[in-house]
Amino acid sequence: RKECPMMRNIVSGVVVCSMMAGGLALFGCSSDEGQKPSSDEGQLQEAAQQEAVQTEYPVTIDACAVTSDYQGNPAIVVTYTWTNNSSDPQMFEVAIDDKAFQGGVELSFATISVADQTYDMQASFKEVQPGATQTVYQAFLLDDQSDVTVQCQELISFSDEILAEASFSVA
Repeated sequence: RKECPMMRNIVSGVVVCSMMAGGLALFGCSSDEGQKPSSDEGQLQEAAQQEAVQTEYPVTIDACAVTSDYQGNPAIVVTYTWTNNSSDPQMFEVAIDDKAFQGGVELSFATISVADQTYDMQASFKEVQPGATQTVYQAFLLDDQSDVTVQCQELISFSDEILAEASFSVA
């Protein structure tokens, strides 16, 4: 059996990288399990957690208005304000996943009449430059008169963290 020198170098590299990663993982371990962090350490940990909550797309849920869709079905229009803090132009529809729920069940998106000039329903499809802030509107069909909970998350993210959440009475 003939050994390939290139394969031996690759295997050696993988072994070395694995050992280094294991060493780095152990570097942060401590045997002081019962010890509480000092006040300074606790504040640093808290600051790190708050920093982790930061997003490229901060969003607020500002308002909810009851209206009708283009067929006269009961609906709501939710008003959001978001900022594009990424380095690239972005659209709300591509950056934020917004959902509305009644009784824990997701509501369907609604289409508002074109004649209703109150809301710019196309705003969420407009590109926003880095650093700019925009107000957008999303419409949802109501299932009943129970309260509505609205949630926003980053559309593409490694966490399921809720960026904004609000509840509204629609009765």
